[in-house]
Amino acid sequence: MSRMTGVRSLPDALQVAVVGGGPVGLYVAGELALRGINCAVFERDERAVRATRALVLHSRTLEFLDMRGMADRFLDDGHRYRRYPLGAARADVSFSVLDSPFPNALALPQHRTTELLEDHALKNGALVARGAEVTALRQDFTGVELSVRHAGRTRRVRADYIVGCDGARSTVRRLTGVSAPRTVYPYDVVSIDARADAGPPQPWSRCGPDGMVLALPFGDGRWRLVLYPYVLYPYDLSSRDLHRHGRAAAPGPAWAEALLRRITGHDLALHDVEWLSAYRCERRHAAAYRHHRVLLAGDAAHVHPPTGGQGLNTGIADAMSLGWRLAAALAEPRHDALLDAYARERRCAAARIMRLTGAMLHFNALPSAWGHALRATVLTAVRLPPVHRYLAARLAGLRGNPERRVPDVPLLAPATPAPHRLFEALRSGGHVHLTPECGTPDPRAADVTLPMTTLRTAARRRPCVVRPDGHML
Repeated sequence: MSRMTGVRSLPDALQVAVVGGGPVGLYVAGELALRGINCAVFERDERAVRATRALVLHSRTLEFLDMRGMADRFLDDGHRYRRYPLGAARADVSFSVLDSPFPNALALPQHRTTELLEDHALKNGALVARGAEVTALRQDFTGVELSVRHAGRTRRVRADYIVGCDGARSTVRRLTGVSAPRTVYPYDVVSIDARADAGPPQPWSRCGPDGMVLALPFGDGRWRLVLYPYVLYPYDLSSRDLHRHGRAAAPGPAWAEALLRRITGHDLALHDVEWLSAYRCERRHAAAYRHHRVLLAGDAAHVHPPTGGQGLNTGIADAMSLGWRLAAALAEPRHDALLDAYARERRCAAARIMRLTGAMLHFNALPSAWGHALRATVLTAVRLPPVHRYLAARLAGLRGNPERRVPDVPLLAPATPAPHRLFEALRSGGHVHLTPECGTPDPRAADVTLPMTTLRTAARRRPCVVRPDGHML
């Protein structure tokens, strides 16, 4: 039996249909419902996926969550990382140098992230329908008609807009005819989720002649071990040793333990293995994030290597950027250009993330002499304070994006109920006109026709208008 959350049957008409009930789709729905938009999430799977895909939430994502009053719940459930390893103990990137209320990354299994975001979307008034698969769509000048298979029947649902958040093999992207060329990197990667006695629960990595291993703790005794072997030896499930002959149908724990021993030089026993996969990373980038009344976000728009834990974080940034713009376009058609701005801005941001994750994959996995020379050079350079701070900010999502981030600042509150910080003021979902204690307002504020609050701060010398996603107008 299909599971419905918040509704008993599929609606006939909506303002926005969000296709895909993962974290990005649920975040989009929460943003829209916050602004009173009639929206529903259609998720093909009847039950939420329990497998841990994305694991790490970075500082900028935690800031986004704080702007919606959700950060504390995530922090309570997650495990904080103080650093990100690069292959040598003395070359870790410390997050303590970040200019953020959250100078850390957070490990939280994706299924828990999904649960928290679904709860937020439902509280805001969104509808979530599981077991609802979109099989066809047709656009016209006034909206989109969806064919949705649910409970053995196919229903037609009319929506003003559709947001495709349905993953790398997006049905919405395919049905819309938006291309997303696929490139596969020539490196073998092995990923393992298991219990192991791998040391203190902070990330670490080791790099040697036979490969690199990156170890990320869940915080409960489980670890995600990502191996970049410079030679991926054939595997034999019946032996703890690596063999050059007799490739088995799939890798097993004994093979993985032997590969770990070859790379690190130490034995590391794996217990309760939840996931073990050997694969090659790929990249895809949708040719357009908008096609008339269809918009794309998350993995439906961009796929890149998981190096640096950027994928889910980039998708949530998409959702923050899209939600307020789509709500504005629905409220007033003259704001339609905001959707084109979303497509340009976020496609540019994803291209930069792809360059970063691609470079990190080459750094981790390039097996040649050039690769060893590259790693030696980077591990030396990262010890320089300016390089260290830059790389930490890039990983955390605080630098390197086309949007201009506005950091959290204390406010001069006129009364106790008023917000005391910028991020608290953004929880209403509107713009904030931030003015210095003694100074003139931002002249651009007069042109803002969307909901906006004017607040003062002693922490800035210049005024600015802050968008609902925490970026400067």
